[in-house]
Amino acid sequence: MFKLKIKAGPDEKEALESLLYEHISWGWEEEELPGQALVFDIYFHQEDAGHRFKEVSRSMCPHIEIMEETVPVQDWNNAWKDFFTPIEVDQRFVVLPDWLQHEKQAAVPIIITPKMAFGTGHHATTYLCLRAVSRLWDLGYLKSGQNFLDLGTGSGILGIACSRLGMSGLGVDIDPVAVENAQENTRINRVGEMFEVREGGLSSLRPDQKFNLILGNILSSTLKQLAPDIIKHLDDSAILVLSGILTDQASSVEERYEALGLGRPARLNMQEWSALVWAGGKDSREQLNLVDALL
Repeated sequence: MFKLKIKAGPDEKEALESLLYEHISWGWEEEELPGQALVFDIYFHQEDAGHRFKEVSRSMCPHIEIMEETVPVQDWNNAWKDFFTPIEVDQRFVVLPDWLQHEKQAAVPIIITPKMAFGTGHHATTYLCLRAVSRLWDLGYLKSGQNFLDLGTGSGILGIACSRLGMSGLGVDIDPVAVENAQENTRINRVGEMFEVREGGLSSLRPDQKFNLILGNILSSTLKQLAPDIIKHLDDSAILVLSGILTDQASSVEERYEALGLGRPARLNMQEWSALVWAGGKDSREQLNLVDALL
């Protein structure tokens, strides 16, 4: 296993994180240093892939510091235990690794098996989606018995959260390794009967298939490209949560969906990331009264 450790100063950290989100779909570790610098740890199955990403990073961010390391495979699972901390969202959800699943929790637990190729829910984009689901539930827009689509399901965290609330749905991902990991996590959480995960994208759905809720935590460019097809699969309630969006790109995504008739979304911000939330009507921001920033 190959590891890159990249240090970025305040002038380059946003560009580097955007690059990471575009190229490293399986996630990375992130540590903030004094002076607003960040250190990113990225793991690769293949050394060649690591070197390719190193070259891309150098070309886009010439002043970053990059160190290489070979990591013994057997150390990976133990490494998770050294740094993984439970993630609490709105006092409703808590994301836990499988070795902590038997600890008593006040919130709804989402148990995951951390893998080398997947995030753990610590990233702001995942947190924002969970925050939106929790808020929509509080406001009565989401209810037990509704159905959902988790587009680009990754490790399955968002779909598992919805299933834990009594909803049923489908998770799709074009990465077969992601699908395998998500399926494992549905088994651990015992939601396999409510949450189906399969390989594919929107084209794998029936043309007339509709969902009460669609979640899309993927790249801004992809969200804009898929907009007509995403909207086609929304039912009349038109509950849509989109994340994976850098804050400076949020307006362009918002405009794309507004032009297709969805109206104004509410916006949640965290760090340099945003999530857009529609819940029917002409002005979701007014309806939901969602704050524009997470405190």
